[in-house]
Amino acid sequence: MMKKNMLAVIVTVVAVAAVVVTLVLTRASGGDQVTGDTFETAVGKTFTIALDANATTGYSWSQTVGDKTVVTFVSNEYAAEARDPQVVGGGGTDTFAFKAVGKGTTTITLNYARPWESVPPAQTRTVTVTVK
Repeated sequence: MMKKNMLAVIVTVVAVAAVVVTLVLTRASGGDQVTGDTFETAVGKTFTIALDANATTGYSWSQTVGDKTVVTFVSNEYAAEARDPQVVGGGGTDTFAFKAVGKGTTTITLNYARPWESVPPAQTRTVTVTVK
């Protein structure tokens, strides 16, 4: 019975996390916020994708760039949400930085999954980036 209750809690946490996951694209140089699944930028510009996450569940975001001659991955940082007092099991933001390195169009695929599980991701986001 205890295992069923624990499983129900985990499934509920994952479901809640999946509902609150949002995609926000921010141009690091200009501070412009763009929402959606498409993004346009210029060669040499850096931009970020920030996603709601909860590292305490074992889930994390991973990224794959389709054409690395157009966009390259720069860095990834997870920041727990600042709360007073700090809440055990609280969420945070996973921020990925990318740089536009060549003209063209590519996709960035982001998967929210537990790395040790061999199941489809709980969430997937695909962003199409056009570099001019």
